Amino acid sequence: MSMDLSALADFFRRFAVPVVILDLETTGGDVLNDRITEIAFLHFWQGKITSVQQLINPECEISDFVQKLTGISNKMVQDAPTWIEFLPKIVSFLRGSVLIAHNSRFDYSVLQRECARSGVACATAALCSVQLSRKLFPQFHKHSLDSIIERHGLSVENRHRAMSDVQVLAQFLQLALREKGEDAWWQSAQILMNPPMLPENLPCDILQAVRVLPDSFGVSVWRDAAGAVQAICAHEHAYREIARALRQRTAAVQHAMQLAFIPTIGALHSAVLQAQLFREHVITPSNEILRHTLVIEPDVSGCLKARIRPLRAGFQATPPHGLFVHPKAAKQAVMRWAQEWQLCPTLLGILPHEWPRDAPCPVALFGTCSEACATHDIDLHNQSVIKALPFLPKCDWSEQNRICLTERDVLTGEEQKFICDTGAVQLNDGTWFTSQAILNIFKQKFKVKRSQLFCEKM
Repeated sequence: MSMDLSALADFFRRFAVPVVILDLETTGGDVLNDRITEIAFLHFWQGKITSVQQLINPECEISDFVQKLTGISNKMVQDAPTWIEFLPKIVSFLRGSVLIAHNSRFDYSVLQRECARSGVACATAALCSVQLSRKLFPQFHKHSLDSIIERHGLSVENRHRAMSDVQVLAQFLQLALREKGEDAWWQSAQILMNPPMLPENLPCDILQAVRVLPDSFGVSVWRDAAGAVQAICAHEHAYREIARALRQRTAAVQHAMQLAFIPTIGALHSAVLQAQLFREHVITPSNEILRHTLVIEPDVSGCLKARIRPLRAGFQATPPHGLFVHPKAAKQAVMRWAQEWQLCPTLLGILPHEWPRDAPCPVALFGTCSEACATHDIDLHNQSVIKALPFLPKCDWSEQNRICLTERDVLTGEEQKFICDTGAVQLNDGTWFTSQAILNIFKQKFKVKRSQLFCEKM
């Protein structure tokens, strides 16, 4: 290398893990679909700097606009290795490092997608140099790489080629170190890093497990030194959530000595797998009250009554009958249901508490109550209730009662199907499970308009 980065290399010893300054050139700005055309990085470790630069065959056409912007043509990459071919040569440089990139969210996300396509997990701590520039130089309004180059008078050979951008970024990081001092640089980096760095002195088994985590959906199983399960957690961004939990020493991981991770394809898949593991390891999930629901149960005489009960998280033999935020809404819904199906409110036990127990049914006074009311025929009443039971209100739920939700991994095409009913999901043993996380997932999925979600009426 022509430039002297020894001061930066010496400072990076403070991280106690390798530091990688990285830049990617891609076929476009779509994180989901665009592909890498070039990767370059400087790997800093114990004062040594390793330089890596490689054109990548994206296995798709590069548009004329991108070819002009980057100078990377279709002809230049046609004989280059594909990402899946080149990744094994660099994955050891990336894992367990601190990744620094300008607008790291884009580079990190593209890197994650490409690794996922290759079936290789490669998540790590990341620091955005745009945010670092804003933090260290708040007096300036613009923090694009072009603005930083112009403002600080940095030299660059070939803007928009990966290694040139890496080298100019390294110049800026060293300049910021010199002007703002090591402590300010270090403290700002600690605040801004996302995903965060792993804490020091982790148990060896956990450290090794975290280093090969993806930053995607899955379930983590935490065990103590004796192998007993301490916690089972569902994740959307596994690496960053686990790294944050380890830094904060949350209750789930505080005494853990072993970590196992099971990847999934989506939020509902993770929640279902977590519930099944709860069942397998006899772990009681949170017993929090989620909503209110309607329960049809017999009294001492055998007469079926409608009761409003708190709906708690956990396992159930059947899905709930309705989801209601407030008991008042549940009462109004059950009254409408009884009226529609001509069920006697007295026999159902849904009259207001202030209505005298021995007073005649108010609906019967108008001659519109059920035949069971007039004859006080409990068997006839129960038959009518059982017939109307499938039509109990389903407030706070899909317009359909029982549906099949399909989650699909957009990269691999893998699918998982789940039977869902009134805020609960059916497990593989036929039981039903609900939790606040599952309700939140349903709420979000019913808003989805893109192709990741498919609903089928059962």
